[in-house]
Amino acid sequence: MAVTKLWSVTERLGQVIDYATNPEKTSAKIERHFSPEQYQALADVIAYAKDEEKTEREFYVEGINCNVSIARDQFVTVKEQYQKTEGIQAYHGYLSFKETDLSPEMAQKIGMEFANEVWGKRFQVVVTTHLNTKHLHCHFVINSISFVDGKHLWGDEKAWFKFRKVADRICEKYGLYYDPNPNRSKQSEYLTMKEKAGMPTRFSVAKEAIDYAIDHSKTLKEFQYALKEMGYAYNLSPSRKYWTVTPKGYDKPIRLKNLGEDYTNDRIVERIKSNRDRWADIEPFQRRSYKPRQYRLQTREQKLKKKGGLYGLYLYYCYRLGYLPKYKKQNHARLHYLLKEDLMKLDRITDEVSLLGRENISTDEQLFSYKTSLEEQMKILIAGRTDLRKKMRTKMDDGQLQKAKEEITSINGKLKTLRKEVKLCEGIAERSKIMEQTVTQIQAEEQKQQRKEKSRYEQRW
Repeated sequence: MAVTKLWSVTERLGQVIDYATNPEKTSAKIERHFSPEQYQALADVIAYAKDEEKTEREFYVEGINCNVSIARDQFVTVKEQYQKTEGIQAYHGYLSFKETDLSPEMAQKIGMEFANEVWGKRFQVVVTTHLNTKHLHCHFVINSISFVDGKHLWGDEKAWFKFRKVADRICEKYGLYYDPNPNRSKQSEYLTMKEKAGMPTRFSVAKEAIDYAIDHSKTLKEFQYALKEMGYAYNLSPSRKYWTVTPKGYDKPIRLKNLGEDYTNDRIVERIKSNRDRWADIEPFQRRSYKPRQYRLQTREQKLKKKGGLYGLYLYYCYRLGYLPKYKKQNHARLHYLLKEDLMKLDRITDEVSLLGRENISTDEQLFSYKTSLEEQMKILIAGRTDLRKKMRTKMDDGQLQKAKEEITSINGKLKTLRKEVKLCEGIAERSKIMEQTVTQIQAEEQKQQRKEKSRYEQRW
């Protein structure tokens, strides 16, 4: 099956080549229209697609309506001809194949046929086939401006979910695998995988809240009240085709019918009406009433607060999210609205708290010291990789070349791990400040609510 994707290029990508040292970039005409970043972005994305380490020294590099060796300059010439040098410089896409026994020649042939049909009549395209992964994949760099009429890439020419049908038709023509009935659901594959893994998503949390509200309601008014108390705005108008709810803190509403067959307008009404037959067992939805403590024993929450530092903050935050303790299931319907967004990032937060615990990091100084040590290791590895690449450009026999490639692959794997750790450190530095603010705000709101409940309780007695 051919997987397709397309994205725009507007800024610097990949390895940066010094703009000032390249005499081809210093003409007054180019300087007037293109910034160094725009020009470099175009150069970088074409260089990435042509990377000889991935294309077997450019054996599988071709151009449509352009010469590959000077494609960047030809792209720029078209933009200047129509005086459209601002904004998106190009589009970068790929076409990946499921088959592992596909020959590079066939992959390049399919890539050229695909690019010719989708963009070839109006645009300049660089087409390459990368061989550096298990699954061969073609890369496309498309000029954002048409050489025919000077119009931008638009409509079906950039709608990958439409031209994927072209890819499927070509794959069928050459006997390659394709899915005749792909999943067209509204929910992304990433969210579907998270739900299958039992992790909360924006939709699963909303579904849990709606189920909870329905189970505690005998009328539509009670259902609306329950949603409001849990922090959800709603539009349940009888004249509305699709009912929606909007979690507090979000702007985009969720159509209830997208949550499943049990969440259509009619089905929700049926479920609420069915509660009337068992009205004696239905507990009405209400806020938790204040219960004065008779014994002030130390709670798990207080124990986590005592740890202090970054690690303690993360542990307490995970407790508020319901991730800790693991044996206790959190009721996401009752979760504070400020925490619901971070509930979707639980996998990232758990990686960060694991790093803090593993490296015994409690202060900002320890965090930045660890990040600095990682960056030093990366510099050493990058220097070693650069040296190997220089040696590969000299005469080497097949055995030495293969060994050098294996060493580069090993270095790339180590760099990937280190970059992930650095990114986690950066995430901790940014997220920890937001966590402190969120916890402070939640505690202030809870204390205010407790004072109100306590006042009502005392008035009754």
